[in-house]
Amino acid sequence: MSSSKTSSMVAVYSGEHLFKVAGHSKITGANAFVMSDTFRVGGHDWAIQYYPNGDTRVVDGQFASVFLRLMSACESEFTASYSLCLQDPVTPATGDKYKFRFTHAVPPSMSEQVKGWGTARFVSRADLAASGCLKDDCLVIKGTVDVSKLIDDTKDDRGNIIVVPPSNLSKDLDSMLGSGLKEDLTVDVGGFRSFKAHACVLCARSPVFRAQLCNPVSAMQSTIRIEDVDARVFEALLHYMYNDRLPASMEEATQEATKMARQLLAVAHRYEVERLKLLCESKLSKALDVSLVGFALDVAEQYHCQQLKDCCLKYMAADRERLQAIIGTQGFQQLNTNHPRVVSDILAQVVAQRLGDGK
Repeated sequence: MSSSKTSSMVAVYSGEHLFKVAGHSKITGANAFVMSDTFRVGGHDWAIQYYPNGDTRVVDGQFASVFLRLMSACESEFTASYSLCLQDPVTPATGDKYKFRFTHAVPPSMSEQVKGWGTARFVSRADLAASGCLKDDCLVIKGTVDVSKLIDDTKDDRGNIIVVPPSNLSKDLDSMLGSGLKEDLTVDVGGFRSFKAHACVLCARSPVFRAQLCNPVSAMQSTIRIEDVDARVFEALLHYMYNDRLPASMEEATQEATKMARQLLAVAHRYEVERLKLLCESKLSKALDVSLVGFALDVAEQYHCQQLKDCCLKYMAADRERLQAIIGTQGFQQLNTNHPRVVSDILAQVVAQRLGDGK
């Protein structure tokens, strides 16, 4: 007689979509709207609906309106936290304007008529003209979605359930940046590329930057230099600090996105940005295969990622032939070189786990 254990936990899935509205001035008429392509977050399809002249059922034509629409069926309850904003084309990493943030519980019985949320008073015509976001008759709206749901953590032999807490980006920080506060810090990355940023944001998001910048000696610094970090990886870190999510390019299931997750995890560890570190762990856990798992274990050991390590062990233990194949990979050889004492411990844990599962 065998028994199985089931357990549930809250998982948070995050995604981002950039909606480019071209020919903005040509969208005329009361209640005229455009819809973005659908994008998928948390197992659901979403789209951004934009009324350049406003949803006149709610407001007059002096305001643009914007809504997030749930385009797919809702089979189980979840919570959606989302934001909608304009993106400044000049400074896309730090230039969010007119950001609105909402959270809604979504029941499985939700009707088609109410599967959308947003604001009828997104931005006035006058403010839009003065914002600098409308370039060459083109506007970019950024939508971000966090889906929180209860899931069974025994479904996947990758064990790819990394618990990521919900977004913790301060609403006060949103408001402060939305007020037009100028960047006051230049970050020189290796002497090859520099980024403009707000010192207050870096201090609020990273204890390491806070110790570096928020003291009497360095308070007057207008430039800092960072070594041993790839500029693209630092740009991804900066994106997270301002948006509380991974860049859109990392949401794709590509080798490049997986490689970036490994590099970004190291930088998140260096600057003690813990939620970003968990997001990178989650990304790696979902991409586990025979060739990657050794590299992922190496990263997990180096940066103390216990959840990622557990996922790797579960993936290795699930299949005997797979385990033999993993031991011969370059990633596992790298792990053995970097952490030789750990390899024997890992194999012992895998064997114990297989015996405990009765395999």
